Amino acid sequence: MTTIILAVILYVIALVLYLRDSPNNAGKMTHMILRADYIFLIFSGLLVYIQNMEGISASGGHMMYGLKVLFGLAAVALMEISLVRANRSAPAAKGLTIAAVVIVVITVGLGIYLPLGPLSSMF
Repeated sequence: MTTIILAVILYVIALVLYLRDSPNNAGKMTHMILRADYIFLIFSGLLVYIQNMEGISASGGHMMYGLKVLFGLAAVALMEISLVRANRSAPAAKGLTIAAVVIVVITVGLGIYLPLGPLSSMF
């Protein structure tokens, strides 16, 4: 969960720096740190998925976890593509940013809802 929060914060910072058209390299540095965070994000998500494969299959939620993995990969891809487009001031950057935010919200929502999420451990 910490990696997701860090990724969202870095994404917002990099997006704001790119949209301000600042001449310094702060946006590029933030974007590079975010790319390193993508590696941790994907690795930790796949690690949790693989380690809990038996429990996931026993609970019957393996399809939902598969969808969460796909949404997670789509979120990372859309975040990266929208930042590259924002850096180039491309007109499609707004639509990609909205799509990235929607996919991130769906992914986090699935993570909270599914049995390994924080809501399930509370009840």
